[in-house]
Amino acid sequence: MTARSRFCAGFALALAAAVPVAAPAAGAPSTGEAPPRIETVLDVSGSMATRDAGGQSRLAAAKAAVQRLLDGTPDGTAMGLRVYGSEYAGEAMGPGCKDTRLLAPVARMDTASKASTLARVQALKPVGMTPIGTSLQAAAADLGDTGPRRIILVSDGEDNCAPPSPCQVARELKGAGIDLVIDTVGLRVNAAAKRELTCIANATKGTYVDAGDADELADRLDQSVKRALTPYAQSGTKTSGGKDCPSAPVLAPGQYLDKIRNGESRWYKVTLHPGQSLRFSGSVIPAGAWQTPTSVNAQLSLPGQAGVWATETAVEDRWSNVMSSGVQSERLSWDKVPSGTDSTEVCARIHSKVQTAQAEPVEVAVGIADQAVRPDGTPDKRVTTPGAEAGQPTTPSADSHHGDATETTAAAASFLDRPVTLVIAALAAFVLTLAIRSAVTRNRRRGA
Repeated sequence: MTARSRFCAGFALALAAAVPVAAPAAGAPSTGEAPPRIETVLDVSGSMATRDAGGQSRLAAAKAAVQRLLDGTPDGTAMGLRVYGSEYAGEAMGPGCKDTRLLAPVARMDTASKASTLARVQALKPVGMTPIGTSLQAAAADLGDTGPRRIILVSDGEDNCAPPSPCQVARELKGAGIDLVIDTVGLRVNAAAKRELTCIANATKGTYVDAGDADELADRLDQSVKRALTPYAQSGTKTSGGKDCPSAPVLAPGQYLDKIRNGESRWYKVTLHPGQSLRFSGSVIPAGAWQTPTSVNAQLSLPGQAGVWATETAVEDRWSNVMSSGVQSERLSWDKVPSGTDSTEVCARIHSKVQTAQAEPVEVAVGIADQAVRPDGTPDKRVTTPGAEAGQPTTPSADSHHGDATETTAAAASFLDRPVTLVIAALAAFVLTLAIRSAVTRNRRRGA
């Protein structure tokens, strides 16, 4: 995950707190979760000798990318490397389509094993065919039969050895209930190869990306490893946003879980008293491949008031496993409250431009801050700021959850048992509050 995305994920959680204390980022894997085992499958077929990858051969670009990958992979990561097309230079389909070998077994990497793997990679020569389907079957076996597993396939062309069909292999592996995701990277590929690599990724809820040179390929490999090592755990009380503000459910402070499609808006309402400010965010969590660039917009508006009260858009043009956008309003003034009442329902909207083919989970965080005030500006002690722990679900209510169930994470449930974490989180939330106020000030200036 990019640093900006990590900040947004933490920001989204801080928004859910009614006081400046935030829970640990929901993106952290639950305690005891097994780390993934990862294997990169690299194309070393004859076409990798083509010199069109930023002034060097495709294989030279791949070697440079693998070196950067190894340098950036944390020690202790269980990773291996398989290649195909590296040994048989003839034209006979029999031996050519069996030309796949395990260059480095899946094991916890350290300085010595990284150096050994890199030396083997540097000695590779592009000579053979493209047995992708057979290599995927072998890679799945390399990764064992327990725990989460990930294959990162790099190819500059489509399989020329089928059967087995690579896409069918991917479907069969996923259909067998194997906890396996295959990410694919197309290095200077044509349309047919792109379709095949995209099919492989989609069949396992992985991601397909293009690469044109060594730098792009290194970035793609790095992003795929980060995706495997930083899973995002969804949490929140299930809700269903409206298609517009009048049809929206009223949400109390807390964290909720909804679904949203590309190009869709989901609306919610939050009751606010004069003197209080509203914190609101949405974090879209795509389960599979998505196209870049992508964005998420959070917006607040007041019924009967012209214009948008507060808005923020987060744009992502690189891989991320969660895309978040959040806003904090100014304190509600009495002139924005309907006559004869002491509160109003703020319209809160999340709009997704996360380009996937299906509805994706979206975490919605709601928080209320600041003391309510009377018309003369004195504190209104009759109104207490509702409490809600960031990262934990709210108590279900009929008007906000429509009878849906609750999903939580073990990390959220045990948060209050960790006083040291609580203090650290409080300090982090204070810094976030300053950043939020700065962002709100900038928004006001842009809107002036």
